[in-house]
This record gives sequence, structure tokens and C-alpha cells, in this order.
Amino acid sequence: MQYGPFARKLRTYGKTELKNLKEVLNRGRLSIFYNDGGMVDRFQKAFAKYTGAKIALARVNGMGALAEAISVSGAGVGTEVLCDPVVHFGALAALYYNAVPRFVDIEPDTYCMDPKSLEANITPRARAVIVTHLWGLPARIDEIRRICKKHKLFLIEDCAHAVGARWKDKHVGTFGNLGMFSFQEFKQLSTGDGAMVTIQDKKLADNMENVWAFSGESPRIMTLNWRMNEMTAAIGLAQLGKVDSILRNTYNVTLKIFNDAIAGCRWLKPRLVPKEAIQTGYWFACKWEGDKFGLNYSRFKQLNEKLDIGLRFGFNQTAPYEFDFFHKAQAYGHQCPNKCPFYLKNSRYVYRKGLCPVVEDVMPRLVTVNLIFLSIAEAKRMAEKLGKAINMMDRG
Repeated sequence: MQYGPFARKLRTYGKTELKNLKEVLNRGRLSIFYNDGGMVDRFQKAFAKYTGAKIALARVNGMGALAEAISVSGAGVGTEVLCDPVVHFGALAALYYNAVPRFVDIEPDTYCMDPKSLEANITPRARAVIVTHLWGLPARIDEIRRICKKHKLFLIEDCAHAVGARWKDKHVGTFGNLGMFSFQEFKQLSTGDGAMVTIQDKKLADNMENVWAFSGESPRIMTLNWRMNEMTAAIGLAQLGKVDSILRNTYNVTLKIFNDAIAGCRWLKPRLVPKEAIQTGYWFACKWEGDKFGLNYSRFKQLNEKLDIGLRFGFNQTAPYEFDFFHKAQAYGHQCPNKCPFYLKNSRYVYRKGLCPVVEDVMPRLVTVNLIFLSIAEAKRMAEKLGKAINMMDRG
């Protein structure tokens, strides 16, 4: 319903993209290993400059980039990777390398990782942390970084939703050991598929960049080939030049439209944006608290259908550690995570309901709208109907 014919107009693929693609084809090199002035090289340098990172490496997709991050983090069989439990992609990446995802609770008002819960979950088995800057809002990344340094943990920032997002005027993805940005179709900067990792340590970047740049000798580290091709980079370089305009003129505008629509509503609590944070438009989210005022959640959902508003209620409904996937041992010879012989000894960590009580309370209360492909005109229409629903609920 939200993604009608107008949606295509929000992405502009035109002369610059075609010019870049033609240059790639004329050059006759579709995949380049080394920094030789090709599209991958240019995209990497431009993205590093955009974010303020020392080095950026273009990758095939966001999940691949997360898996690569785990592969260089020191995590592996019998160790733990601490993850936030709203989106489960970091936990999947950890499991891919036979590490055990350990879920950290969220803050009830930002929906991002709670630093206090992070510190409380650190054990001697912990090797890495994956923190998600969820739906364009930075987590409390300076505090999380401090905790990781204290405990010598490899910090991975999942910035899949967060192009343009900043904490204390510093772009996310530049606080940890490694940041990951996704360029999948439903992201602020889209190449169809693709990703970028941002790195502050030259030695780490050199190992990652050159792992597949060899001629028969053994690679430097044990990982796989995650690099981006020249055609994808050609699109990405062109889109990078437009992304600030897209954020400023569309996604940040539609985010404000929905925040304004619920301003003053007692029972739809807006998402907290800390004073240190600059949020970037991706998804609008607020939290249902109507039960505190004697209101019926089912009636609000019915009004959403009746008025054809287009709201989404809840997110995943259950926390990832309740998914069958994490309960069934599917990695490391069908033993990890919950039957891993290298982990079970001296460990009593069990995936169970109640593991992260805040996320279990918040997730079904979330009221969200995906802003990608949503025009300003459609956002205004939805916001107007949302206002009507709020008035109808208040009138009883």
C-alpha cells in the first residue's frame, strides 16, 4: 500500500550512474583487486571521506560484511559475541563462525543497546560486540566503546540503517574497530545489494583488503571473499553524491511528519533521541502505552485498518532468541550454539523467554512505518489519518 507508482521517483538512477557504468565497460575490467583508480577504489575513498573513517572497504552485501567482521574479531568456536535483540543479523553472523550469540537488552525509550545490560552480560568467553544503530538512531556508542575497551572486546557497529547518523557530530561507524553499512535496496544509499566496512586500524584493513589479492600463496587470515564488483561500485559512487540531498529532502522530512503527528498524544510515546545523537530518516517508530490509560490496543489496530493508515504493529513479535533457528543446533556439525561441546562446559547460558525483559515488553508495543520509498505526499496522508485515529481513541 505504501509503495505505489510514486515510489520509483524517490530513487534517481540517471546520467551519473550511466556515465560511471559506461566507464567500467569501456575499461573492460569488471572486478579489480587493487587500488588502481577504478570504481571500487574511488567509492571506498569517497565513503571514507564522507564518514570520516580512515579506511573504507567495499563489500558484496551487509550480511557478508558482518560475517567478515566476525572472522577478524577473534570470535569463534566456544566464544561469545554480544548482540542486541531487535534485529538478529549480527547473531546470525556470529553463528556462521560457530560463536555463540549472547543477547543484550535494549533501552526502553531508544530501542538501542543498553550499555548497562552490555556490561552485565560480559563473561570471560566474550570476544566481540555487535551494536546496531537501529532505524537510523545511534546507540550510546561512546559508552559502549568505553566498555569494550575496558574488557578488550572487538567492537562492530552495525550501521545498516544509519548513513548520515552521528553521535556528538561524529559519524557512526567510526567509533568501533569496524563499522558496516548496507546498500541493499531498502537502505538510504542503495546499490541494489552491497555494503561498506569502515576501519580505523591500517593493519586490520590491510589484512582484510589483501586476503584475496594473492597468486597461489596462503591468504593472510582465514576468511572468505566479500569484495564488491566495479559495476556495483559505479552505482554506489553516484548515489553517494545524492544521499545527503535524499536524506534532507525526503527521509528526514517524512520522519518529522510522523513525529509531529503523535506530538501531544499521551499514549503513543515518541522515540527518545539523545541530545548527543543526530538521527537519520529510515523508519519511524513509537511505542504504544495506551494500556496505561485504559485504552484498547486492538481497537487502535482496527482503526488502522478502517482508516487505511498503513501502520505496522509490533516487530518480530518475539525476541530472536525465541526463534526456532537459535534453539536448533545448526552450526559446527549441528551442535552450535546450544549443544557446542566447547561452550557447554562451565556455561549455563540458555535461550529462553525472559532473557531480555525490556525487548520482550517493547517489541509488541512498537508502532512503525518504513520510510524508504514513502513519498512526502503519502506520509502526509498517513499522518493525517493517524491524527484522526488518535482523536477517535481519545473520544472513546
